[in-house]
Amino acid sequence: MTTPLVSVVIPVFNGAPFVAKAVASVRAQTVTDVEIIVVDDGSTDGTQAVLAELQRTAGIAWIQQDHGGPARSRNRGIDAAKGRYLALLDCDDVWLPAKLERQLERFRAQPGVGVVHTDFEIVDDRGAVLQRISARHSGEPLVQAFVGGHIALPSTILIDRAVLDRVGALNPDLYGSEDSELNVRLHAATKFDCVDKVLVRKLERGHVRELAYEESTHWEKKLASRELFLNSLERRVPLSASQRAALDREWANCYLMGGRFSERQGRAAQARRFYRQAIGKSPWRMRAYMRLLRTFLP
Repeated sequence: MTTPLVSVVIPVFNGAPFVAKAVASVRAQTVTDVEIIVVDDGSTDGTQAVLAELQRTAGIAWIQQDHGGPARSRNRGIDAAKGRYLALLDCDDVWLPAKLERQLERFRAQPGVGVVHTDFEIVDDRGAVLQRISARHSGEPLVQAFVGGHIALPSTILIDRAVLDRVGALNPDLYGSEDSELNVRLHAATKFDCVDKVLVRKLERGHVRELAYEESTHWEKKLASRELFLNSLERRVPLSASQRAALDREWANCYLMGGRFSERQGRAAQARRFYRQAIGKSPWRMRAYMRLLRTFLP
């Protein structure tokens, strides 16, 4: 059996309406030496029947597992992948036909690069463009401080498999921050490059209704995951002044998220604790003060 040049891993959970389009966008690439591995993460919407048909018509391989979240799904596919390069693609996103070709050109031109990603656009369910993202020029403080401004969205990245083997795959204990945590480790270990052209279309849709967890459990897991991720950054000592400032700001964002969730659950005292923690991390941001005051209103 020959080794494919690129392995594409597509995790899917209740993605029956989308996954065939994602697969088609891979098969439409100008680079054809590609294997596609789809990992079904315990779907309950008939996804398995769609994947069986795609195995017959599009030559995918697919793996069935109990629901374990996106990090475990991607890692299961990564373990099965045989390609020299590894690409990730969310089941509801699509690639434009030249994506892999343009990325492989960058790898050939710059042997020291270990990750190449691309610009992308966010679209709604009608295909209308909501936003276009210049993926190497994020102004977000945490991204600037820890990954040099690169927004390496999972569906945009192509990774040298040797680099990924060196740094390790996604942290399965994270739920919602696993991509950011992997990008931080990759950026510390290798050079990033970006194709400054929109080559990925990311669908904006509401995910909570499709989760295996109830909404409150979903938000609790997401908050706990964010705290684990930020604590992992705290351990990256010494931190530069810009990293310290960015991390404090992100802690404040995390506490604001916790406070908002607590308010929605009717837990005013818990929300106050979160908002006070946010103020402690970022005392000049008025949002936390306003939300704290709101918790005292009838």
